[in-house]
Amino acid sequence: MFSLSQSVGYGVLALAHMDPEGETLALAADIAAAANIPKPYLAKILAKLQAAGIIEGKRGQNGGLRLLRKAHEISVFDLADAIDGPSWRCRCLLGLPGCSDDHPCPVHGFWGQARDEIEKTLRAMTLDKVRAFTDAGWKMRNPAD
Repeated sequence: MFSLSQSVGYGVLALAHMDPEGETLALAADIAAAANIPKPYLAKILAKLQAAGIIEGKRGQNGGLRLLRKAHEISVFDLADAIDGPSWRCRCLLGLPGCSDDHPCPVHGFWGQARDEIEKTLRAMTLDKVRAFTDAGWKMRNPAD
């Protein structure tokens, strides 16, 4: 069934380990360790989030990363768009090339309605809610563990 990419999951988890007010800088290495994300993989995700204007990085001795908006203003939808691009929203559920409103697959109508509900839920799911979930003891496990 439909799911967001592992990159989006890692991005959500990584940002949940940052200061929700965006005032304190965090080191990428500390985020990677806290979220159990491979550093090279995290670096690629963080670059996409910087390009999208969700986080900023400061170089140098007192450098690090911070959120550019407060955690309650950043949705999982925002992160999915920043990391995977808007195409994640339009994929055919059956994975059929050429599926569109003009040439619908057998589940096209259903999937369009379901996508609308998924989008609504992801827009309402903000980083502060994810942070509360991770603070309650949930951690994403590395598949290699």
